[in-house]
Amino acid sequence: MTMPQQTFGGSTQPHPGRQSVLWTIFRKEFREIFRDRRTVISVIIGPLIVTPGIFAVMGVAIGKKVEAAKLEVYTVGIVAPQSAPKIADALGKTPGLQIATITAADAEKQIKDRKLSAVAVLPADAEVKIEAGNTVPVQILEDAGSETSRGAAGRIQESLSRFGTQLITRRLRDNNLPADYATPFVVTEKPIEQGGSTAMMILSQMLPYILILSAFTGAIYAAFDQVAGEKERGTLETLLVSPASRRDIVLGKFGAVVGVCLISSMLAIIGFMLPFITHLKVFDFLTQGNIHLQPTAIGVILLVLLPLSVLFAGLLLAVSTFARNQKEAQTYLGSLFPIIAIPSVLSMVIGDNAGMGVALIPILNASIIIKQALNGTYNPTFIIVAFAASAAYAALALLFAMRLFQKESVLIKA
Repeated sequence: MTMPQQTFGGSTQPHPGRQSVLWTIFRKEFREIFRDRRTVISVIIGPLIVTPGIFAVMGVAIGKKVEAAKLEVYTVGIVAPQSAPKIADALGKTPGLQIATITAADAEKQIKDRKLSAVAVLPADAEVKIEAGNTVPVQILEDAGSETSRGAAGRIQESLSRFGTQLITRRLRDNNLPADYATPFVVTEKPIEQGGSTAMMILSQMLPYILILSAFTGAIYAAFDQVAGEKERGTLETLLVSPASRRDIVLGKFGAVVGVCLISSMLAIIGFMLPFITHLKVFDFLTQGNIHLQPTAIGVILLVLLPLSVLFAGLLLAVSTFARNQKEAQTYLGSLFPIIAIPSVLSMVIGDNAGMGVALIPILNASIIIKQALNGTYNPTFIIVAFAASAAYAALALLFAMRLFQKESVLIKA
C-alpha cells in the first residue's frame, strides 16, 4: 500500500497522520512560547506575584493614609461664632480641629488659598433656635476637589452630630422623656448563614474583568510571535515548505495560543484570590474571609473561558498574520484593545441578572456568566444562549485567521 502523496512547496512528500502533525506543531509552538521571557512575565509572574504585590502595596498605602487622616489637624473657620457660643465651643473641643473666626465674605477665598480647610457658617439666630428647640441650619463650605477640605468638612459634621445628640438627650431629660424616645428603631444587619459575603461581592465585581484582560493580554506576545515574529526572523517560509499543511500549521499555532489564554486565566484566578485567602493584614482593605468557590462555579468559569480563549486566540493570530512584523502588530493592538476592555469594564456595573440581549454581546456575556457562577445565581437559558453566541464568534475568528493564512500576499509580506 502506498502512502498518500501531497505537494508542499513544489515538492512531493509523504503526508504523516494529521493528528500527529498537529500535536507536533502544537508542542513545538507551546515550548517556544514559554521560552519568551515576556510571556513568562505576563502569564505566570504577573498574576501570581505582581498582582498580589500591587494589592499589598495598595493596602500599605491605604493603611498609612487612614492613620494619617486620623491624626491630621485641620484648621477650619467659623462664621459668626458669637451667635452660637455652644456650637463654637463644641467645635473647638473637637480633637484635630483648630478654630479660626472668619467673616462670610472671606470664607471662600480662605479655602481657595488653602489657609482654611473648611468653614462652618452659623446663622445669626443660632443660639435662639437651640434654646427654642428648633433646627439650626449650618452650612459647611468646602473644596470638593480637595481631599483635605473634604476630610475637614467630615470632621465638622461628626462634631456637630455628637453635639446634636447631647442636645437631644438634654431636651428629653428636661421633658421627663426616656433617652430612647427619639430613637424609635434600632436597626441591625445580620448576614444569613448561606449567603454571600463582602469578599465575594468584591470578587464577583472584579474577577470577570481581571480574567478577561488576563486571557487577552497573556496571549498577546505569544500570538504576535507565532506569525509576525516568524516573518521578522525569516523562519515562516521554512515552516510553509515543511510536510505540514497550512491548515495544520495554523491550527497548531492556534491551539498553542488558546492554551496560553487558558493558563493565563487560571493563574489570574489564583493570583487574585491570594489576598483573600491569606488573611494578611496588608489585604484588609479588600476584606477577609467567606470566599467559597464551588466545583460547579469553577466548571462554569472554565466552560465560558474556552470559547472566549478561542475568540481571543483567533483575533490575535489574525492580527499577527496580517502584520508585517511585531511592531506593526502592536500598532493594530491599539485599535483592538478597547474592543476587549470596554465590555470588561461594563461587566463591573451590570448585575448578574442581565437580560437576554446581553447574552449575545461577546465578552460581556462571558463576564456576566462568571458573575453568576461566583454568586451562585445561575440562569441556564442565559448561559446556553451566551455560550452558543460565544462559540459562534470564536468559530468566525478562527475561520478568519485560517483564511488569512491561506493568502500568499499576507504571509509573504515583510
